[in-house]
Amino acid sequence: MAAVVSVEQLRKRYRRRDPWAVDGVTIQLEPGQAFGLLGPNGAGKSTVVKVIAGLLRPDSGSVSLFGSDPGTPTSRTELGFAPEDPDFPKFLRAREVMDYFASLLGLDDIERKRRIPETLAFAGLDTERRQIRQFSKGMKQRLGIAQAILGRPKLLILDEPTADLDPLGRRDVRALIDRLKESGVAVLLNSHLLSEVELVCDTVAIMVKGRVLKEGTMAEVVPQGRNLEDVFVELVQGLTPPHEQLPSFISEQERKP
Repeated sequence: MAAVVSVEQLRKRYRRRDPWAVDGVTIQLEPGQAFGLLGPNGAGKSTVVKVIAGLLRPDSGSVSLFGSDPGTPTSRTELGFAPEDPDFPKFLRAREVMDYFASLLGLDDIERKRRIPETLAFAGLDTERRQIRQFSKGMKQRLGIAQAILGRPKLLILDEPTADLDPLGRRDVRALIDRLKESGVAVLLNSHLLSEVELVCDTVAIMVKGRVLKEGTMAEVVPQGRNLEDVFVELVQGLTPPHEQLPSFISEQERKP
């Protein structure tokens, strides 16, 4: 079975004098697989995601999406992307936002009438009538996931999908990922919530400073009796600057009687 995404020796930096944001990354996603891309802030995860989504061009290496270049119209129609901090026109309502994305996807009236209510119901926004400017961060996050699955994608990219969701919302996203995997959809998950990743991902790659330090199935990366957070901290802590001690004025305040 052909890979959904194939990334080979990807390198990318934003300015010539900058260090490499991504330096020789090779990963592959298969249909029905949930892949967790992990790393501290600045590791290069979002850059990899943007190259796969066709939003950035690589400096070297190759990226294949459904066997084609990520920038082609055909590959983009089969991709769903929910960014970390989605931004929608503030004076639209949820249904209007979904109708706009349905038009971009080329859905006819019959499919719009079927998919939009079902997708909004999944996101818990089917009865919401307020404008986006009145939405909480969690509600915007739900709407971002809703628009990402509207086109029934073959690859779903979720960038910090549960960061602003309550426990019930996180449970719903986990259930969604499980159902998508069962139907053959590949899911690329970029998240700092390692406990969530451990519950849904089959394979993970841990990145630091643009490079992949460790990759494999969850069983290969996390030995029995350990958890993903322990493995992550051990790999990353030696390669990232330590956090500074508390400012002296705070420590002085703590010592006052």
